[in-house]
Amino acid sequence: MGSTQQLLLICVVILASTHLSFSATQKCNPTDRKILLKINKDFGNPYVLSSWNTTIDRDCCNWYCLSCDLETNRVTELFITVGDLSGPIPDSIGELQTLKLLRLHKQQNLTGPIPSALAKLKNLSRLDISWTNVSGPVPEFISDFNLTFLDLSFNNLSGSIPSSLSKLESLNTLYLDRNKLTGTIPDSIGEFKQEIYLELSHNQLSGPIPETFTKLDLFSFNVSYNKLSGQIPVGGDLQNWDEYSYFHNKNLCGAPLESCKS
Repeated sequence: MGSTQQLLLICVVILASTHLSFSATQKCNPTDRKILLKINKDFGNPYVLSSWNTTIDRDCCNWYCLSCDLETNRVTELFITVGDLSGPIPDSIGELQTLKLLRLHKQQNLTGPIPSALAKLKNLSRLDISWTNVSGPVPEFISDFNLTFLDLSFNNLSGSIPSSLSKLESLNTLYLDRNKLTGTIPDSIGEFKQEIYLELSHNQLSGPIPETFTKLDLFSFNVSYNKLSGQIPVGGDLQNWDEYSYFHNKNLCGAPLESCKS
């Protein structure tokens, strides 16, 4: 074999081994990669997702704003907390069915309702869509998840608080403050068994604070700036919070606010 042929053979071996090494490092699940590219397209290819590009890196587990499971290499976390997302939340996010965490935070140009396609995220344990201009109701399908954390604060959500949220037996954080929610607070919200962060302030909620709230183990609590009325139930943790957790409810009375008039 001549020297030229030997050199050519060496080059072929090096290229083949390089290709095999490159392929071995590809962690990203092909289905997940395809879905992520669709999400990027649906968002209009925003700058914050510029790393979601197969010409830069085919391994989507290296892309910004997400995490993959170290064993399965499936995408389990999607967190976009900076940048310039705009328009509605795309249905394509619902195709990432191994997601455990979804966080869309401080995206002021994000609009429209929370899409029903997200109901397919059966593995979701943490949902945070906050500080956006998302509107419409709090979806009933959220109660079908096994959430420990739910933050829908600082949006334009309207309608009533779904009583079915009490089905979230593992929930320890419920932030619905700074929306346009109306109606009464469901009695069922007082049925959570574990310690809970409960923030319902700055809405348009009316009616009394449910008696069931005396059963809650409250780590934080705020129902201020609503239209609540009647006497604050006595018992549990409700009197452990100062007036700032209750004020700016014109017809609400009882400790820690002023006594109710007979």
